[in-house]
Amino acid sequence: MSNGLIVENGIYRCPECHSNKITEVSQNIIIKMTNVNTGKLINPETGKSFVSNKYKAFMYDNATSDGVGCWYYECRNCGWKSELLVE
Repeated sequence: MSNGLIVENGIYRCPECHSNKITEVSQNIIIKMTNVNTGKLINPETGKSFVSNKYKAFMYDNATSDGVGCWYYECRNCGWKSELLVE
């Protein structure tokens, strides 16, 4: 593969230490609404500037991986990192 990972029986392995402790680190898109005058987030459901931590967590968990994004792979055992990959 171009990212350097080794695939054995469907398991991703590090090319340096052959560990299977591989993490995908990705940047995803979060769509948010912000008041341009105050810089505060706006809850799109209510139109109010108060956004609860629960709703912020919901936005983060539902961030889309569609569109522009980038990612790389990292070995948690030896610290190896792949090149940056983009869509």
